[in-house]
Amino acid sequence: MDYKIAIPSYKRASIIKEKTLKMLDFYKIDKKIITIFVANKEEEKLYKKSLGNEYEIVVGVPTLNNQRCFITNYYPKGTYLMQFDDDLTDCLIKKDDKTLIPINSLEDDFIKKGFEICEKLKSNFFGYYAVANPFFMKKRIQVKLCYICGGSFGEILTHDPFLCTETNHGEDYERSIRYYIKQKKLVRFDYINFKTKGYSGKGGLQTIRTKKYVHNSIRKIATLFPRYCEMYVRKTTGNAELRLKDKMK
Repeated sequence: MDYKIAIPSYKRASIIKEKTLKMLDFYKIDKKIITIFVANKEEEKLYKKSLGNEYEIVVGVPTLNNQRCFITNYYPKGTYLMQFDDDLTDCLIKKDDKTLIPINSLEDDFIKKGFEICEKLKSNFFGYYAVANPFFMKKRIQVKLCYICGGSFGEILTHDPFLCTETNHGEDYERSIRYYIKQKKLVRFDYINFKTKGYSGKGGLQTIRTKKYVHNSIRKIATLFPRYCEMYVRKTTGNAELRLKDKMK
């Protein structure tokens, strides 16, 4: 199975090298299928200085949301495309209710398997369980409306403009909803998680993320798709978040 890997990255020339690229190399993913998308020519110079000529680097557009849309249109329709965040450190699989262990083969057990299940179910989108808690993770493939985290996801590209998101923070929620509206099924590995530290580290969305920015983004998604989600404010953090639910069911 042929597929490509795209990594949008902003002001993280060192982080991407020590995290996501190191992880992909650990799992023996071919560097030739990996492309890093940066925001501008200045960023391109910094990334080339840090990474050398091992990886293809493409100048896309600013902001995560616009970059994701640029990426999906960069590749031909029908491409099997994986997108990875730039700050992932490992891929973990549920062993039991107390333990997560590194996945044996990222390619065979997640990437290729994800695309194979999508083909079987006539879906174009898959991902992983967002919370690294083995107690709540289940050894199942979820297909109903659910949150598929933006840390890593696979798409069979259709170039449907409806699937292009409009928000930066929460764009993975928005993408999950848009794919569900189009296909009425998603594919999520509820026993797999990618290790990362959200809301931390230099670069990326941290350069623009504030409580107000988060609130406005989440409110926009809730306004766009009231049938499929509702906004609430988490008491422990004060951050606006979304609950997903098909309210017509």
